[in-house]
Amino acid sequence: MKDREPTDLPIEEIVSDLKANRAVRRKLPEGGRIHIDRQLPFLCLYRKPPHGADVGTKRLVESEASYITVMDGADLSPLVEAIAETMSEIFGGFLILELWALSPKNRNVDEEEAHRPLFRIRAQRPEELLSTVETLRTWLGRVSLHRLKAEVFIEKESPAPPFFEPILSREFLQRHSTHIVGLGVSPLYRDAAGETLFPLELYALRRGISKALKKAFFRFTVDMTRSCPTHYAMMGRRFVTKAVWEVDSALAEIEDAFDFLLQVTPVNTEEAWRRFRAEGFRGTPRFLYRPRPFDIARMKRRLFDIPVAKIEDPTLFELFGQKVVELDRKLTLLFDRDTPNFLYGSIPTYGRVEEDLLKTARRMLELLPHEKKDVEADAREDAVDAETFAKRAEEEIAYYKTFYPQMRSRVEIRDDIVAGAMVSGGNFLISRSAHFPKKRIEALLHHEIGTHVLTYTNGLAQPFRQLHTGLSGYDEMQEGIAVLSEYLSGGISKARLRVLAARVIAVHLLCEGRPFDEVFSVLREEYDFGEKSAFTITTRVFRGGGLTKDAVYLRGLIGIFDYLHEEGPLEPLFVGKIAAEHIPLIEELQYREILEKPPLWPRWLETPEAKRRLREIRESRLTLLDLIEKGYL
Repeated sequence: MKDREPTDLPIEEIVSDLKANRAVRRKLPEGGRIHIDRQLPFLCLYRKPPHGADVGTKRLVESEASYITVMDGADLSPLVEAIAETMSEIFGGFLILELWALSPKNRNVDEEEAHRPLFRIRAQRPEELLSTVETLRTWLGRVSLHRLKAEVFIEKESPAPPFFEPILSREFLQRHSTHIVGLGVSPLYRDAAGETLFPLELYALRRGISKALKKAFFRFTVDMTRSCPTHYAMMGRRFVTKAVWEVDSALAEIEDAFDFLLQVTPVNTEEAWRRFRAEGFRGTPRFLYRPRPFDIARMKRRLFDIPVAKIEDPTLFELFGQKVVELDRKLTLLFDRDTPNFLYGSIPTYGRVEEDLLKTARRMLELLPHEKKDVEADAREDAVDAETFAKRAEEEIAYYKTFYPQMRSRVEIRDDIVAGAMVSGGNFLISRSAHFPKKRIEALLHHEIGTHVLTYTNGLAQPFRQLHTGLSGYDEMQEGIAVLSEYLSGGISKARLRVLAARVIAVHLLCEGRPFDEVFSVLREEYDFGEKSAFTITTRVFRGGGLTKDAVYLRGLIGIFDYLHEEGPLEPLFVGKIAAEHIPLIEELQYREILEKPPLWPRWLETPEAKRRLREIRESRLTLLDLIEKGYL
């Protein structure tokens, strides 16, 4: 919905829209604005001070589902009265929260205190709104900036800013069951003159303040109105502005313009293997890569032209802002491909190996039996070729299409990928030279199609394209779920777990500066991997110039176990391609009815055996090492 131009304050039209539960989004006189998503028992109010600049403050209310901003002395009290009267009749109670910037702190105070957030909650009779005010104080107290927790004070004073009279009279408030709470905020998001904005500080405060406001509005709604919401996130916005769709589309176009993993995957792996073996397993193989059919500098320019700052919703701003940073890093990685700089870009993108993860990987390799033979070569006697595997994969995709005919994924047999199989752009790619152990076929299909293809397809069904291209840092969660599917379906082998642990060891050695042939030798001689297996693991880690991504498989699996121990719900994991940190945000967007219910559910979660194993993990709090040590595998 586009903002309507202001006229002579069309109060009757606005009230009519609200009574019909239609969204209201209009420009108001002197540059103000009204945004009300739907019928809600609260309204946020900002009135620009009569003197001086006040940059940033009005954006603290623009995050909410119902707000009015008043600029340059415009008198909008008749409009606020009409809204309060209408909504109080509908809900049996109405709350106005007016927000303003406090005077800047005296810089002569202790430097730490000068940087600590400060909030002053004001109400004429706070005892009438005790639970609402206490909820607001509690959650504002959790806001932090520069690792400093906020100070919050409740003051029994006029809820209006010091430079204005209350927006509504006391008689009106009593007659219409309406309440006003004032909130003064220390303006740490701008300079003392009120003219220069500090965007990162504003974002950090806006996110925390918005959550506190929703918690308080929820408490007020439950205690003081006839409405009965079940979650505080239901107080948030449902209306998605045009700026969000523009940002989402622009980000997806950039990500769809290149396939990062294909671009950093060698095209001559088999030839490199033969040469490495002929040279006595010495030196570093010369890997060749696909041409980069795009202008990286131009793509970065497009990326940073995307107007993310126009997004009012702090949750969506966070999701899209993180994606900009990740795409910038990946484009830099592609520019630095096959150079020493690649590794230095990979570490901030995918992380390095933490000490606990390294200990777990080493312990797994101690517990699991060493393989004296080359597992991959030895397994070919009881394996299927790429064509046979592709037919089974097509059957699996056909199964999911019976539930969601719009699914558009396909199976391709390729000559130019190092992995036995992988998912790219929602399609299942199979290496023509690969062979797949019969015992592992179901697990592989659940990993690749039942997780990666499924979440891609579910993401396509959502309103935001980011959920199928992948939110920032989604790889770890995705791979953790995918490996979990192998275990729950009974198809994970000890050899498979050894490979996941070995990848962590290889990434650790890579980050220590060990060369290719030394990492290969460690895997072969210290951990008894076969020659081809050791080469494949090392190649995956050294591709592009040093890709630390392969540590995410084991890290993600451990993270999923932790999530299950905390009784985390499963549905948010399959909405699309998300990271663990996004689960609360995804749940919030579901409560706000912005995201749809995922159309597909993994087949591997439906079997009695999978349900039993999942229940064991949750109830017995089994860890990955427990599965190995106690013989669950």
